[in-house]
Amino acid sequence: VSTKDILGGGLTGALNLAAAGQLDVASASEIAATAMNQFGLEGKDIPHIADLLAAGAGKAMGSVEDLAGALKYTGPTAKGLGISIEETTGTLAMFAQQGIKGSDAGTALRSVLLTMTSPSGLVAKRMEDLGINVYDAAGKFIGMKGAAGELQAKLGPLDDATRNAALGQIFGNEAVGAARILYEG
Repeated sequence: VSTKDILGGGLTGALNLAAAGQLDVASASEIAATAMNQFGLEGKDIPHIADLLAAGAGKAMGSVEDLAGALKYTGPTAKGLGISIEETTGTLAMFAQQGIKGSDAGTALRSVLLTMTSPSGLVAKRMEDLGINVYDAAGKFIGMKGAAGELQAKLGPLDDATRNAALGQIFGNEAVGAARILYEG
């Protein structure tokens, strides 16, 4: 973070994040700077990043450190798919509300994203059979809200047993809980 960005709001954002997360300023600064780098943002965005992390932690019954731990595992994947930091932290906060926090949340979300966007073999066939497609006509990922809507539209009409089997077949044991939360959310 440049000196100009620090004086232009970055320091205030880091201080606010430290206060909201009950962290020391160095830890808060590192968390904000890492999120900034993961999502290709700038130092002037640190106050917004701090607000997102504090709000997400507050709504999720988790901590700023939980969200930071989750972003460590899913931030680069989310950014690579064009998912905003807002949508990513919102999804992670939704996971935390259901008890999936920190690195577990980040790993689960990364797994869900990778499964939906680059399915292999049988998973790709199962998604095709169900009509699940998470790309638009231009080949761009439709985002978390779009993916959740796609799951709801294609799996919603199924009975519970068929839906649960489909979720398990697509996402596997490790990520099926996160996939259910995404489906329901």
